[in-house]
Amino acid sequence: MMAFVDFARAHGVEIDRLEQGDRIYRCPTTDHPRSKNGAYFFDGRRGFVQNWETGEPAQWWNDDKATPWSDAEKREWANKQAAAKQLKEKGYADAVKRAVALLSTAKQSTHPYLVEKGFPEVKTLVSPDGEMLVPMRDQTTNALMGIQVIKLAPSHREWEKKMIYGMKAKGAVYRIGSRASTETYLVEGYSTGLSVDTALRLLKLNASVLVCFSAQNLVHVAQNSAGRLFVFADNDESQTGEKVAIATGLPYVMSDRVGEDANDLHQRVGVMAVAQKILEVRKRPP
Repeated sequence: MMAFVDFARAHGVEIDRLEQGDRIYRCPTTDHPRSKNGAYFFDGRRGFVQNWETGEPAQWWNDDKATPWSDAEKREWANKQAAAKQLKEKGYADAVKRAVALLSTAKQSTHPYLVEKGFPEVKTLVSPDGEMLVPMRDQTTNALMGIQVIKLAPSHREWEKKMIYGMKAKGAVYRIGSRASTETYLVEGYSTGLSVDTALRLLKLNASVLVCFSAQNLVHVAQNSAGRLFVFADNDESQTGEKVAIATGLPYVMSDRVGEDANDLHQRVGVMAVAQKILEVRKRPP
């Protein structure tokens, strides 16, 4: 409904695609269009917007044709949201406990998944059941948030990747390299990150890699990272990888072949091809 979108913009909150429901949606602000510093709730008739940058309280909006929310209804809704948030946070905390317990049983070892990806000598965390475990940590605090579990699907024909149940995935990364590096390369997958890291070390660059685990999370991580940043995107058939790279506003590069990520390029042509792509993207203006 355009009236609500206009109301939001008047308070410095930009809503590109209006969603209706019983949850709060994060969105950009007028001053920082790449941020998620705005929020709104809209049920089709009534709602509110909030601009976290200004610090002003939530601004409520009512359709003239709808019955306005009473103060009691607003309090009841706020209490429900607070309870739901508390329950979600408890779920996140429980997921961290499960992750800690699983990691405590793991041992450093080589793994068939990495062998298949061209890294037979690389050791990783492996569970007693033979599952490969990739710790997922908060990009800012480095606190453990969960685990990506990689194992053979029941068909034994492809690798299955799942995050530990109930974890918070937004803002979760796996860093390859030093946090003190001067450059950071954002990628989606772990094996992609290993290939990019191999190329960076070949080039002797003071750089690290952030594995973001998904296209959506890559955008979030980019928006909340500082320093000299680049994206090595997946060139998938859906064009999701490139669209996400463009959405970050960062210099990006990808394989010239559709269907390939950096690891595919590495295995098909060699690490120098990945290094060449890195040299190419470093020449582009930020």
